Amino acid sequence: MRVAVHQPNFAPWSGYFAKMFASDVFVFLDDVQMPGGSSFVNRVKIADGRSGARWLTVPVVKSISDSIREVRLADPQFATQHLSTLRHTYSRATNRDEVLDLLAPVYERVSGSLASFNIDLIQTVARYLGWEGAFALSSDRPSGLKADWRLADLVCWVGGDVYVSGPGGDNYQSAQTYHERGLALEVRTYNPIEYARSGWDWVPSLSCLDVLLHQGTAARETMRYLECGEEGVGYEAPQVPRDRP
Repeated sequence: MRVAVHQPNFAPWSGYFAKMFASDVFVFLDDVQMPGGSSFVNRVKIADGRSGARWLTVPVVKSISDSIREVRLADPQFATQHLSTLRHTYSRATNRDEVLDLLAPVYERVSGSLASFNIDLIQTVARYLGWEGAFALSSDRPSGLKADWRLADLVCWVGGDVYVSGPGGDNYQSAQTYHERGLALEVRTYNPIEYARSGWDWVPSLSCLDVLLHQGTAARETMRYLECGEEGVGYEAPQVPRDRP
């Protein structure tokens, strides 16, 4: 059983889902400290015209000691603005109406918690794309363990045999840590797969919302790791260690 662990980012890029779709269980790391400054936990890039990109941000109130699950939304009314922005920006996207109908209930359910909103959106996208794995929350497994010892413990907790990691964990992970818990460490790199954008130029590393609005359920094909012999587009999104373990 393969297990992936990641912070509950806002509308994350395709590489986030590639890790999820390569796993049987996905654990939201919701009880770690919220990153300071700009973070993928509450903002992501969407389209800005045919070939550009802009930030879409969830406004939050946070203190330096807050865990992600403790971060509150600054103004729940952002939901109306987000949906309006997506409707206008992606007015010519092939699957705009279908995907906005999918997202609207998520925005309508928004409460005071950033983590709850992000997790709801991620789970909705995953199920729309046909992933049938299980979800879990790290906050349901409190622990004083740190770094890869914590991750290994979470994998064992959900009954996993293999931890699926992105390359961002190379600066702190050791395969020995996992081996000592009877686990294998599988490090995968996501190489973005170019997709048609309803006549627009392709822009790498945008939010999953971009590929969904242009591709609908066919987005699943771009949200995967390449197999041996396949070639990507030779681009990797910038790694932010605290956001992408």
